[in-house]
Amino acid sequence: MSPFVPPSAPHTLTSLQGLRAAGIAAGIKPSGNPDLALLVASEPMACAGVFTQNKLAAAPVLLSREHLSRGGGLVRAVVVNSGNANACTGLEGADHARRMARRVADALGCPQEQVLVASTGVIGVKLPIERVLSGIDRALDTLSTTPRGRARFPTRHPDYGCIVQGS
Repeated sequence: MSPFVPPSAPHTLTSLQGLRAAGIAAGIKPSGNPDLALLVASEPMACAGVFTQNKLAAAPVLLSREHLSRGGGLVRAVVVNSGNANACTGLEGADHARRMARRVADALGCPQEQVLVASTGVIGVKLPIERVLSGIDRALDTLSTTPRGRARFPTRHPDYGCIVQGS
């Protein structure tokens, strides 16, 4: 476990009123392990981002930077996939990141600029976008605030987590 996460985390993101999450296996990873997560707020929330300074930033990074700027820092959802970084994939990768944001925005009835996209995994390989879009649809159908429905961050780093401390 990470030394930065207390042994008994008092809250999770979905402990916050208005946040729901889902984590599913969309078929991106050959292992069949969960590889897509979705975090959705019932209303736009103030958000800040920390992004790579690398000049070869992946399509999801470029899109999310743009969305935060154009959306005034308000976000309704974050969609995350693992197993494929959607990096070094050219214009097609940029289109795939936009399609991910559009799918979520259309389902939530919010501007695309209020949806952030993050991808991690293999670099230089085309994202299996139809699997991802189908996974987004399934994640939207299973959004929950309950422990069973909460998204587990879909990476090979089990110590990653997010907690909220307070009243």
